[in-house]
Amino acid sequence: MKKYINKFLACSIIFALVVSSYGINTSGLYIYADAASKPKVVLKLDKASVSIEMGNTVTLKLSKKNVASVKKIAWVSKDKKIATVNSKGIVKGIKKGSTVVNATVKYKAKGASNLKSKKLSCKITVKGKPYVETETPAPTAEPVVYGTSGEVSVYNSEKSNYTLDINAANNVHSISSLLYGIFIEDINFAADGGLYAEMVQNRSFEFTKLAAGNERHAWNNVGDVAAEVVTDDKTGCLNANNPNYMVVENKSSAYAGIANIGFLDGMSVKEGAAYKFSVYAKGLDGYTGSINVNIMDGNKSVASGKIDAVTPEWNKYNLTLLSSVTKYTDITLQLVIPKGKVALDMVSLFPEDTFKGRENGTRKDLAEKLEALKPSFLRFPGGCVVEGDTLEFAYSWKDSIGTGPDGEPLMFNNTYGDVAARKQGQNIWTDERTTNDKYPSYMSYGLGFYEYFQLAEDIGATGIPVVNCGIRCMIGHPGDPGPAVNSAEFKQYIQDALDLVEFCRGDVSTKWGAVRVAMGHEKPFELKYIGIGNEQWGNNFYKKYEAFVDAFDQAKKDNPVMYGGIELIFSAGVDDGDSGIDYMPSYEEAAKWLKEHPGKTINDFAGAIDHHYYNDPGWFLEHADYYDEKNYSRDTSSMTDTKFGGGIDVFLGEYAARSNRLEAALAEAAYMTGLERNGDIVRMAAYAPLFGNLTALHWAPDLIWFNNHTSTCSTNYYMQKLFANNAGTSLLESDFKGAVIPERPFTGKIGVGTWSTSARFDNIKVVNNETGEVMAEDDFSKDEFDENWDKVSDGNWKVKNGELIQSSTSTNTNLYASTGTAAYFGSRNWKNYTYTVDAVKTGGSEGFIIPFAADSKEDNYFWNIGGWNNSVSCLQKVSGGNKSDQIAGTVKNINIKNGTKYSLKIVVTDNNVKCYINNELYIDYDLPVTANAESYQVTSTDNTGDIIIKMVNVTGYPKTFAVDIAGAENIADTAQVSVAAGNSLNDDNILGKEEVVTIKESEVQGISSKFNYTVPKYSATVLRIKTTVK
Repeated sequence: MKKYINKFLACSIIFALVVSSYGINTSGLYIYADAASKPKVVLKLDKASVSIEMGNTVTLKLSKKNVASVKKIAWVSKDKKIATVNSKGIVKGIKKGSTVVNATVKYKAKGASNLKSKKLSCKITVKGKPYVETETPAPTAEPVVYGTSGEVSVYNSEKSNYTLDINAANNVHSISSLLYGIFIEDINFAADGGLYAEMVQNRSFEFTKLAAGNERHAWNNVGDVAAEVVTDDKTGCLNANNPNYMVVENKSSAYAGIANIGFLDGMSVKEGAAYKFSVYAKGLDGYTGSINVNIMDGNKSVASGKIDAVTPEWNKYNLTLLSSVTKYTDITLQLVIPKGKVALDMVSLFPEDTFKGRENGTRKDLAEKLEALKPSFLRFPGGCVVEGDTLEFAYSWKDSIGTGPDGEPLMFNNTYGDVAARKQGQNIWTDERTTNDKYPSYMSYGLGFYEYFQLAEDIGATGIPVVNCGIRCMIGHPGDPGPAVNSAEFKQYIQDALDLVEFCRGDVSTKWGAVRVAMGHEKPFELKYIGIGNEQWGNNFYKKYEAFVDAFDQAKKDNPVMYGGIELIFSAGVDDGDSGIDYMPSYEEAAKWLKEHPGKTINDFAGAIDHHYYNDPGWFLEHADYYDEKNYSRDTSSMTDTKFGGGIDVFLGEYAARSNRLEAALAEAAYMTGLERNGDIVRMAAYAPLFGNLTALHWAPDLIWFNNHTSTCSTNYYMQKLFANNAGTSLLESDFKGAVIPERPFTGKIGVGTWSTSARFDNIKVVNNETGEVMAEDDFSKDEFDENWDKVSDGNWKVKNGELIQSSTSTNTNLYASTGTAAYFGSRNWKNYTYTVDAVKTGGSEGFIIPFAADSKEDNYFWNIGGWNNSVSCLQKVSGGNKSDQIAGTVKNINIKNGTKYSLKIVVTDNNVKCYINNELYIDYDLPVTANAESYQVTSTDNTGDIIIKMVNVTGYPKTFAVDIAGAENIADTAQVSVAAGNSLNDDNILGKEEVVTIKESEVQGISSKFNYTVPKYSATVLRIKTTVK
C-alpha cells in the first residue's frame, strides 16, 4: 500500500465523514429581528449569495425560529434582465452579471398579536457566455421495467432488458481454485488490538519514545507506588528479546500496583465469560508475597484472582478470571501487591473463547467473519509492513517466531517459538515523526508467521507469505537501493526466504522444521507461493528479485523434495496499467529474462505477478474486461504487446473501489465477474485492507469494521462473500447482450490551475473545430472573473493588467487533492473544440494544471504540466472526486521555467485529445473502449454440476434477464438464489448499527431451459441451477 499518500487519504476520508455526519452548514446569513424581545425571532434565507449559470435555476428558502406564522413573502429581483424570481423563490439566470433578489417577509412572532415585516436579501451572480444548442436534446426515457424483482417469468426476449445465452456443454476453461482469498496486514490495528485476541497493550514494556509515556505506554499507577520500567537489562531480563520489565515497589500499608487500559477504545468484558491471565514475575529484595489480579470496572472489581506467592526467579503464573458484568468502557486490568517489590513482564489477558479455542489465539467474532468468506488463500503479513520505513523495522518472519541476536532460533522455557521470546517490532503505520503518540503502532509478533499459517488452516485457506526483498518502502524512499546484491546483508534476505520453506516443509531433523514442530505443528504447513517484496519496481528491484529466482532454482536442484513446486511472486509496482508508470516495465523485464534464459518457462521466473490498485468505482465498471485476452495476453511471446501486459498468471494482491458505500461494492462485484471470467490467468484476488478501527484509522475503506466489543461487515464484504461462496471451477460459454453503455466523448468546460505554484494566464479562447466559430474567450481586459469563472478550490485569484493571476504557491492538499488550485470556464455541453491559453509560471514547485472536458470538480480531465516536482507532463482523470495517477501513454518529461510564456493548446475531437506546447505535440490520446455497462454477468459451474449465474445490476431499476440454456438436461424446476442488494448507492453498513446490505437466501420456481429472471435494483445476484450436462 501507498503509505504516505494514504495516510493523507485516510485523514481526508475521516474529515469528510465527520462533516457529512454532523451536517456542518457554512452557507447562509442569519438576520435577527426584535433583538430586545424574548424569545428572539430568527429569519434566514438559506443563501446569502449564490452563483448560477445562464438558464439554470436555484430555489431560495426561508428558515424561521420563534415565528408563529408567515403571512406573505414578496420576492423581487432588482434587475430582471440578469435574473428573475417567481412567487416560490425560484431564481433563474438570464444574462451574465450580478443583481440582488429581495424577499419581504410579513410574519407574526410567537406570543405577538401584530404583523411585522422584514426584508432579506441574496446576491445573485449569473455566469457564462450564452451557449446556443444546435439541437434540442431528446428527453430521457424512463427505463422500462419488465418484471418483478426476484421473480421468474416465462421466457420472452422482447420483454427483457438483456438476453443471456448459455451453452452448458462448453467448458471454456478452468477457473483457478484459489481465485477468491483474503489479505491481512497490521494496518488500522488489524493484528495487535484487533484480530490478535491479546487485550493488554505494551504487555512487555518494550514501547519506545514514539509512544505517549514511552515504555510505560498504556500503564497507570494504582495507589501509592513506585513503578518504573527497567530498560535494556541484558542480565536481569526475561530473555534477550525482552530486555525491559516493570519494577513495582509498594512502601505503603495498602495494596498498590499498576493497571493497563488496553488498546484503542479500551478493554471490554462479557458477563460469565472467562479470561486467561498470565504474567512473568519475580520477587525483589526478598519479596515472596502475593500478586492480586483484578479486572476493574472503574473502581470496582468485576473479576479477580490471586497469585499466592512469587519466587526470586522469573516464573510464569496463570489465572482464570470470570467476569461478573458486561461492560465496554472504563475496564482495566489491575495488578497490585501489599508492601514489597516485584518485577513483572509479559502481562497478558486473553478471552478464553478464542477462535477454534486456540491458545494465543484470535478474536472469535473477527476470525469467524473471515471463515465465513470461505477464502481459498490468506496473504500475509503485508503490505507495507513487510517493507518497513527502514529495513531495521521491516517485518521479520524469524522475529515473529523468536530468534536471538545471532539469528538462530531462541530457546526459552525449554522450547522454541514462545511468545515471550519474540522481539517486538515497530509498525510502518505508526508515525515515525512523533514522540508522544496516543495510538502508536507496534508489532508484538504474538500473531506471527506460525499463527498466520495456523489461521489459514483453520479457515480452510492456503497461506501465502510475503518476505522483504532487501528494499525498504519505495513510496516513501524511492531512491534508497538497500544493500548491494552481492553483499552478505542482502544474501541473508534470500537465506531467510529459503529458511521459511524449511520452516513450513521441514521435519524435526531440520533446524527450522524443528522449530515448527516445537511450536505444536508436527505436520508441514501447505506452501506453494512466496511473495518477494511488496510494491517494488525498477532495475534495482529486478536485480534483487532475479537473485531470489537464481537461489530458489539452485535450491530446487540441490533439494527437490524440500523446494520443489515453490513459485515466487513478482511485483508490477504500484497502480494499474492505466496509471502505473512502472507497471509495463515489469513485463518488459520478465520478457527480457525469458529471452536470456532459453529453455526456461515463465513459471521459472514467477508463478504470478502481483497487481495492486485502488481506484474509484467508475474505473472498476469501465475495466471489467481488464484481464480479457484482448487486453491481457495469454502468450509470453506477446506479453508486452497487449494493453495491460500478459503471459504471467496474476495475483491481484490488493484492490478496492475507495468506498464502503454500495456504489463501490457493486463496482467491485462487477469487476469480479471479469476476474472469474478470466480465472484461467487470474490465479488469486484479495480485497484490501481487511480491518478498520475508527479510533485510530490509517486507511479506509476496509472490509470489516470493529471496536473493542463488536464488528460489522461492510457492503463490500458481502459482495466478496457472495462470489467466494459460489466460486465456479469452470467457465461456461455465455453470450450477454443489451447491457453495454455507449461511450461518451470528451465533453465539458475548460479551465486553468496550478499545484503549489503561482502563475499568470491570458488569451483564453475556445473555438468550434467544425465551424471555426469562437465559442468563448477571455482576454481579461475587464475584471469579470467572478461572473465568468467557477473557482472550484483555493488560490489567490485576481485580474490585473490584462491577465488572470493566481499568486498562491501553496495548494491545500487536504481539501483539493483531486483538483489542485483551479477555476473552470464555459459549458458542460462543449465538445469538439480547440482551447488555447498563454501561461507563465511565476513561482512555486511545479507547473500548470489545465482542465478540459470538465463536468464538475468531481468529474473532469486535466493536463498536468510540470507535475511530480516539475518533471512530468501527463493527463489525469478525476472521476467521482477521485484523481487517477498518470494516464499511461500520455507521460513525457518536462520542466517549466519561471518567467517563460508557454502557449498551450488542447484539441478535443470526439474521443481524442491532442495537447501542444508552443505548437509541439506532447499528448495524442484516445479514450479507451471500456466495459461500462448497466449490468454484468459471468456463468460457471462447479464440482456439484450446478449452473452458477452471477448477475450484477448497478442501476436504480430492476432488470430482466432472458436466459436461454443449451447443452443441459434435467434442469431442475427450482433454483437457489443469493442476493445482496440495497435501496441506494449510498447504502453503507455502519459499525454498531443494523446492517442495511447483507446476503439474503431464497428459492425460486419456474426454472427451465428458457426463463426470464428479474434482478433487483442495485444488486448482485447468484442463481444456482441444478442440472445434468449433456
